[in-house]
Amino acid sequence: MKRMYEFVCNCGQRTETLVDYETNGVKCRCGELAHRVISAPNFNLEGWSGNFPSAWMRFDQKHREKLNAERKANQ
Repeated sequence: MKRMYEFVCNCGQRTETLVDYETNGVKCRCGELAHRVISAPNFNLEGWSGNFPSAWMRFDQKHREKLNAERKANQ
């Protein structure tokens, strides 16, 4: 089974690559061996796509209330 891992080379270059679970190193662009490191996953929960709807609805409601208050203040 393949998984996405982050690898760091001795020159400091970071690369994310889809590799087998047992893989501990891959060849870097500079030609040296890059070693697998533990890192935080890189993803974003977006309310408008349906992945995290409740937070987006709260944000949208607060944003609309703020706009309405500004419109009333400017009249």
